[in-house]
Amino acid sequence: MTQPGFADINFGYSAAETEGAQAPELLLDGFLDYGQLTDKALNGVPFLFLGYKGSGKTAIAERAALLAHNDPLLFVHHAWLDTFSFSDFKTAASGGNNAQTQYPTVWSWLLLLTLLHSLQRDEGGREGAKEYHQMVEGVKSLGLLPVPALSDLVTTSSKKSFKVQIPKLLEYAHERAAATQDLQLRQLAAALEQGLKTFRTKSRHVIFVDGLDSLFKQQELQFQSLAALIGAAARLNNAFQKNGQGFKFVVLCRTDIFDRLPGANINKFRQDRAGILEWFDAPKNPDSTRLIRFANLRAKLTLRRDVNIFDEFLPSKLHGRPIRTAILDHTRHTPRDLVQILRYLQEFAPGAGRLTPDQVLSGLRRYSIEHFIPELRNELSGYLDQPQIDQAITLLATLTNQRVTSAELRSRARELKFDGLDLDSLTKILFDASCIGTFEARDGRQPLHSFKYRNRNATLLPTQDMWLHPATLKGLNIEVARARPRGTRSVPRFRGGR
Repeated sequence: MTQPGFADINFGYSAAETEGAQAPELLLDGFLDYGQLTDKALNGVPFLFLGYKGSGKTAIAERAALLAHNDPLLFVHHAWLDTFSFSDFKTAASGGNNAQTQYPTVWSWLLLLTLLHSLQRDEGGREGAKEYHQMVEGVKSLGLLPVPALSDLVTTSSKKSFKVQIPKLLEYAHERAAATQDLQLRQLAAALEQGLKTFRTKSRHVIFVDGLDSLFKQQELQFQSLAALIGAAARLNNAFQKNGQGFKFVVLCRTDIFDRLPGANINKFRQDRAGILEWFDAPKNPDSTRLIRFANLRAKLTLRRDVNIFDEFLPSKLHGRPIRTAILDHTRHTPRDLVQILRYLQEFAPGAGRLTPDQVLSGLRRYSIEHFIPELRNELSGYLDQPQIDQAITLLATLTNQRVTSAELRSRARELKFDGLDLDSLTKILFDASCIGTFEARDGRQPLHSFKYRNRNATLLPTQDMWLHPATLKGLNIEVARARPRGTRSVPRFRGGR
């Protein structure tokens, strides 16, 4: 029987939800859980998990849900905001004179209802929970059981027909409704919270709130709302913990979005109660880096033996550079990027043996065109409209050097008559997404490149030269001469073609 080779390895999928459905073993046995992040999410203090797109935030939630299948005392619910209407959210919060003061109240209501949905699956804590059962009956009277998805729930809560029924629901909690709707909603959330506190169970209920990678067309509204979500989740977690209950809300958020959120307390959550997903390791010993270990771990599942795929299936060098470095340099040091590179390399793999350098280059080019550039477009969505995104891609594709100055970029934009393209916003977005980095020439030494994935505190100054990501070069077919960069010794470069 022919032994499985490189092309047979299941490295995974671009979406953790797909892995959870199609190949759950990848999340259970092929998951490099450095820092025990899953356990921290389920049982620890951290409730806020930050990472860039593709860093594995959703994978934590999907893995937790799979673990819950084999643990009768663990209930996991994965709630999504990808189709969430922030306009409906604003409407639901608009009862008071200042709608922003209502944002935490609306989030408390939405989160508590989602928790109620989870508790309905738990037979262990219903007995004797009088106030809990009263609230369940009240929620049923509004037609909200079974509790719909968050996107549907916020739409329902924004309707006038719902708001006029709040006094009816408060009757189940034996409360007289306040005079104004904003106070009534606050009463409602408080009554539901009190009812849930009477539900005593030995089980843990963990609600993951995910999908914050969505488009951001209403940035101010969405950022204010998400800041309120984090604050509401923190408060409710504290309340249930003090009450001796194993109920927890976990928020999965992009690092670049979190950095834009308003509020004096936001940074406190990062410092005290956050888990950070960062995959960049200094490559002094490449095989010990987490991404290389992650790839080999997944290969082991298919091949059923310990394996180093870089030694066994790939050439030792590419353009004179170690193969591991060449591969990782085409990623943004995230599991998603690496998985996609390996999958595209598999398309050019021979039936047996190792790939040639030309086959690797062909795979990198396909990856850059079909994965990296669409990801670059997605990063711009929500910040630029579609015509501006097309202009940005065209602008980048006309460049002829990996090293670019702001003046050169502006000159090229004028030549193309892209007068309406905000280059400052464009370069900031691309830098935050690690699609471009910075370039610093140093006399007599190799130049210094800085990408956001290496240092999340890195910044792009207007006077700094930019350095195009290698996958940007290949994906846009930018031909870069191998001449020495200005004022530096020679630096390894990659052609934009094969």
